Order: sequence, then C-alpha cells, then structure tokens
Amino acid sequence: MGLNEKINELVDKYFDNILEALERVIAVPSVMGESKDGMPFGEGPAKALHETLNIAKELGFEPVNVDNYAGHVEYGEGGKLYAVLGHLDVVPEGDRSRWTDDPFKMVIREGKMYGRGVSDDKGPSIGALFALKIASELVDKPKNRVRIIFGTNEENGSQCLKYYFTKQPYPDAAVTPDGDFPLVFAEKGIVTYSIKRQISGEYSTKILELKAGTAANVVPEECIAVLETDKVNEIQYLVSNYKGMCRYECTVDGKKVTIKSFGKSAHGAHPEAGINAAAGMLEILSRIDLGPNMEIFQTLYERLGKEYYGIGLGISGQDDVSRKLTCNLGILKLENGIVEAVINIRHPIFYNVDMLTLQIKEAMKGFEVERKSYSKPLYVSKDSDLVQQLLRIYREETGDMTEPLAIGGGTYARSVPYGVAYGAVFPGEDTHMHQPDECWSLESFKKYIRIYTKLIYEWLINE
Repeated sequence: MGLNEKINELVDKYFDNILEALERVIAVPSVMGESKDGMPFGEGPAKALHETLNIAKELGFEPVNVDNYAGHVEYGEGGKLYAVLGHLDVVPEGDRSRWTDDPFKMVIREGKMYGRGVSDDKGPSIGALFALKIASELVDKPKNRVRIIFGTNEENGSQCLKYYFTKQPYPDAAVTPDGDFPLVFAEKGIVTYSIKRQISGEYSTKILELKAGTAANVVPEECIAVLETDKVNEIQYLVSNYKGMCRYECTVDGKKVTIKSFGKSAHGAHPEAGINAAAGMLEILSRIDLGPNMEIFQTLYERLGKEYYGIGLGISGQDDVSRKLTCNLGILKLENGIVEAVINIRHPIFYNVDMLTLQIKEAMKGFEVERKSYSKPLYVSKDSDLVQQLLRIYREETGDMTEPLAIGGGTYARSVPYGVAYGAVFPGEDTHMHQPDECWSLESFKKYIRIYTKLIYEWLINE
C-alpha cells in the first residue's frame, strides 16, 4: 500500500474520534475575557487550552502548557524543529438569534460542521493534532521534530505567542492553518487605532447611549443609539423614512428616541463583504441636529463611515503584491461623555506605518488618535523551499494549480521568522468566518487533514 493510501485509511479510521474531539473544544466559549490569576486572556481561552491538551494526552502525547498563554505537543527528537501554529480562541458569537443552532454546540447537517471555531481555528487545530498522531504511526524513527502549538489570543493581538516564544525556541519553519489554500505568501500590515473626542452635553438633543461592535477586526452588524430630545417627531420621521446603507428601526419613550441600525457582519480583513452598522449609524446621526456635536459625527462619518478603503483619511492606495488598503470601523461607543471609534486597517506590505499614523492624525484633527496595536506585514518568496514544498503537496492532493495568495488577514505566520499560512479554507469555500452559522464541510476537513499529515510526514523524514 502506498503512502497516500495509508494516510487516507488512517484519516478515515480516526475521523469519528476527530469529530468527537472537536465537539469537546467547540463546547468551550473561548472568547477573550477579563484576565484572571493564571488565565491571561480569561477563563474561556484557558479552558479551551486545557481541553485540547487533555485530548492530546489521551492520544499518547506529553503536552506542555506554557502558563496558559499557549501549549504544544511534539513528536520526534533532534534534527530541525518544524511547527504548526493553531489557535483556540474565537471571536464573539454576536447575536445568537442569527444562529440556526447554539454556536457553542457543534452540529453536523448536510455534510457540514457548524459552530463557532469549526473553521477559525479550532477545527484546523484539532485536525493538525490528529495529523501529527497519524504521521507518528507512519514514521518510527523521525529525523526531525514536529510541534503542534496551540495559542489562545490570536483574535486579539497574538500576545500568546509573543509570550510563548520567550520560553520556547522558534521553529526552523512553520505553517499556520488559519488562512487559505494553496497558501498565503504575503500578508498586509495590520494596525488598529482608537479615535476619541469629548462631546458636549449642553444641547437640547443629547446622545445618551451609543454602542456597536465586539472587536476591531469584525464588521459590526448592529448599532444602537439613544437620544434625549424635544424634537421626537422630527427625528422619528427622519429615521423611519431614511434610505441609507443599513436597515433602521426607531422607537420612542417620552423624550427618548432609540435608533437601531442593522448591517451584515464580516471579517475585518474584508469589510467590503459586510454592511457596517456603525457606519450606518454615523450616516444618520450626521443628519440630526446635535448642535455643537453635529460636526463631530459628520467628521466621523465622512472620514470613517463612507467607504472601506481609507479615502476619507487620505491613506488609500495599493501595491502589486497585496493590493488595496482596507479600513474597518470595528467599534463605536460612547462612555463618560467621550465618543470613541476603533478602526482596523490592513495596509499594503510596502506601506510605512509611521507615515500612515501621521496622515490619520492630520485627517482627524481635533480628535485624540492613538495607535493601539501593530502587526508588521509578512512576505515569503514564492521561490522559497518552504513554499515550493507546500505547493507540491497541495497540488498532488487536489490537482488544483491555483497560485499562492496575498491577503489582508493576519495570521500566526507573523509570529515566527520563517512561516506562512497554509489552508485551511479551500478555494471557493465560504465558511462564514467571524459570522453567524460558521461552518466547514466534512469533505474539506478530511482533505485538509490528509494534506497536513503528508506535510508532517515529510518534515519528520527530511534530511
């Protein structure tokens, strides 16, 4: 029996166990929470790590937990160190009413798995763990080591791996199953800014509440604003008859007017794929007489809310490798009289982030602008040994000759000196990542595990 046949047979043999393991990890709501003693990113991510490492132990591995920031399992001794970088944290589920089933209960129907994390990134992480298990059964005397690393903070800055690599060595080469096949050789720079300004409470129409968004890298699907005003009928008429980018609802209770805008969630790397409810709210607030605050909301709408490419900020542009800059208005809120907008920008790999910051501060004069986080762009040559190996394995399995990709998303590949994103989503797939009813087909899941098993096998036997 040839290698491919053996791999296929073992993947089929373990597949029910793989699904059971994934179901256990999906059941842990591993959204980032308040830091607690021994739980740097909250209870959920720490529990997901513990559950995953318990599964690894059941498979015969000796798991290592690095202070609940990240953990790993490994097979092999000596030689080079290769790694697969997966993450167990997830973005918030959002409005549960938009899910067909409980987002934290994995459901299989019509050939697909559903649940928060099945494609990003619990499914690929558990799949990689079992790929290592299968490869270990095929290689008795490995020449190298392969490590599966499980992080817990990828969705909120990847601080987990920054800490992990202060305690553990960098791999000689790595992949992360948190992108697209055939592979991602370039990733845009990712920078998040907070933009704030004090609003006045002295006018007859006051904003009492404003809230949208769960994370900077998600297009908000709903926004709520509560106003106190003497012009109830005028505002109600405007909202009820307004035709804008979103759907709007308006309710009245005495002098209070509650406005809701409804959009469509999407990943912050592709804001054009969604409908931004925060931008939609700015659109309508900019048309309401808010006295001295009117200019604030008009500026926010003009600079941040009208499009997704940074034109309003004067930072639009593209390069030949990674294409257009994108800008996502991920969070909009009012707290203690201060309105805050949080934007997530994906810039072309040849942009300079310091120049970008200067231009945003110029465009937002009168506002406090603070750079909250930055992840440098990634670029690995298509001609590199790693990329050529990965392409060959993918093409042998699929017959697909698609060229490597440049993306706006950010992955763990940036966390190591030499690595790329390799899968797990296949060309043409829509897994509803960062959206309600996140899903992944069973057929794709199996195919992904076969590809990763072959890769790990080759890493183990490489001279």
